[in-house]
Amino acid sequence: MSSYPNLRHVRLFQFAAETNSLTRAAEAVRVSQPAASQAIAKLEGQFGGALFERRGSGVFVTERGRLLTERAARALSLLREANERLARHASIGRALAIDLLETHATIAHLRAVAAFASTSSFTAAARRLEQAEPSVQRAARELERIGTVPLFEGRQNSIRLTATGTMLARAASLVLRELENALEDARELDGRFTGRVVIGTLPFARTRIVPEAIVAWTNRRPAASIEIVDGSYDTLAHALAIGEIDMLVGALRPASEAKGIAQEALFDDPLSVVVRAGHPLATRPELKFEDLRAYPWILPRKGTPTRAIFDELSARHGLAQCGSGLVETGSLVALRGLLVNSDRLTLMSRRQIAYEENSGLLVPLQLALPATARPIGIATRQGWKPTTLQAELLDALRVAAKSL
Repeated sequence: MSSYPNLRHVRLFQFAAETNSLTRAAEAVRVSQPAASQAIAKLEGQFGGALFERRGSGVFVTERGRLLTERAARALSLLREANERLARHASIGRALAIDLLETHATIAHLRAVAAFASTSSFTAAARRLEQAEPSVQRAARELERIGTVPLFEGRQNSIRLTATGTMLARAASLVLRELENALEDARELDGRFTGRVVIGTLPFARTRIVPEAIVAWTNRRPAASIEIVDGSYDTLAHALAIGEIDMLVGALRPASEAKGIAQEALFDDPLSVVVRAGHPLATRPELKFEDLRAYPWILPRKGTPTRAIFDELSARHGLAQCGSGLVETGSLVALRGLLVNSDRLTLMSRRQIAYEENSGLLVPLQLALPATARPIGIATRQGWKPTTLQAELLDALRVAAKSL
């Protein structure tokens, strides 16, 4: 996105909104009154209408201005928090460093460091930003000089972010996302629901909840776009934390693992042992756990809720003592292909195989698995404020979950 509002203009706008005075705001950000008026005019052009009503006693935000005020406050708060942490290590002293980012950082600086963090190289960051690599590297290094704290370490071919750089890149990514959402809020105010939502999905959600919700949502908002991102929980949780995805749907994690993430449970989902139709165990009634020991397993990777449940069952019933080794995969496509073409077993939700069960390809075994239910739900960033499109997709997911 190339049309981000100027950070200095946003800061000026926020001062004016808080004080109801463009004159005081101009003094606070050290610009002339004409320059302040021009900055607000440019913001109003970007946000599609008047941000202030001008009265004899000062300036007062319009409805459009109120939307920007909320997003601007969040973006500037993120920048200030990052600045406070940066100031603790700045070589010029905390007193001088206390507002460095607010007064000197630009959108180009934030985009450069955020893109590097996301791609792990200046070459890839430049491709993402559609800019020349020297320009991206120069912007990132300028931010490093502004803060007087190393943001990068390593040699030319192995440059990586320092801990401070990682912190600042996360803040930069979230600031940019707030500004994107501010522009989206303004478009939605005008009835233009043409924005883009990015949703991360874990295995369970990919089969029914997310597809059903998206069909309903796109029927209501046909001009809106959506991107579905698959991946491991750790990868998607990181993307959620830095604003690269808007929400994450799937099996929830314990609160200790979901730091900084708000979780909303939709329902509890029990697990079953699943096999191909025609499997030697498929039609046997009153199965026992020892009946499973002769067959190899296909399992999700370690660290997932389902794998933790299997490991507990295995320790209790000796399932890991089967003669053949495990196959581990996070791919539902690979999992289904392996099940259909072998006598392997897996542990999964019966809801995940609804289509395959109806088609006569896979079946759950007649074996009770008590205390194996996992909470399925939605994860978002703590303190996140969704746009209308994002909020409507959340509602569509809730409705889809109730229909299961």
